Amino acid sequence: MLTDAKSLRTQLSKSDRVKLDEYLESIRSIEQRIDLASKEERLEGWRPTLATPDMPRPADELPQEIPDHMRLILDLIVLAFQMDKTRIATCMLNNDLSQMNFGFLDGVHGSLHLDLTHNGRDPELEAMYLQTNRFHIGQFGYLIDRLKKIDEGGQSLLHSSLLMCCSNLFDGDKHQADRLPIVLAGQAGGSLKTGRILDYLDRPDDERRACSLYLSMMDRMGVSLPQFGDADRLLADL
Repeated sequence: MLTDAKSLRTQLSKSDRVKLDEYLESIRSIEQRIDLASKEERLEGWRPTLATPDMPRPADELPQEIPDHMRLILDLIVLAFQMDKTRIATCMLNNDLSQMNFGFLDGVHGSLHLDLTHNGRDPELEAMYLQTNRFHIGQFGYLIDRLKKIDEGGQSLLHSSLLMCCSNLFDGDKHQADRLPIVLAGQAGGSLKTGRILDYLDRPDDERRACSLYLSMMDRMGVSLPQFGDADRLLADL
């Protein structure tokens, strides 16, 4: 551009050369200011609250205790959000056929899938299965609490986030998936009204699809799609 400008300058009148010089100087001034700002690492507006991790690096080997392992994964998610290393994270604590043993919970024994999920409505097994569910929801509560305690310029990291906790089955014993309990937390920067229970059980099937929920969540993140999965509309009343 400078080469072209120098060539053009020889063809201009004195007054036009002054205008061209002013224009080039204004561009150079902006370049110098950008360069200075980047060196000083100063930006107007929002910045991550952490530049480097504030937790010790995990040991090479995985924690051998299940609760410790799960909390470590959740702590890493919080750290990644706080440092703005990622904007999206997924975490599956157990898969569909998990044979995990929850013996670390008082009074619980047997594998999660074969013994506790397929409990045949046995009261004792159902009670143990309920304890495993409470444990999993407790981990979600831990994640919420961590994000809630991190201040980012007058609002919490939780306020800026949108979290979803769910299972792909309502009743594992009968493999029912016609109704799913889903918990949303965080306010997505103020775009989500919390403190509500929304019941879609009596609505038509095309108005209660999980993919409609996903479309709504993406919409709040600035991603607008005409369709996702089997849904082409946002979830009503969300």
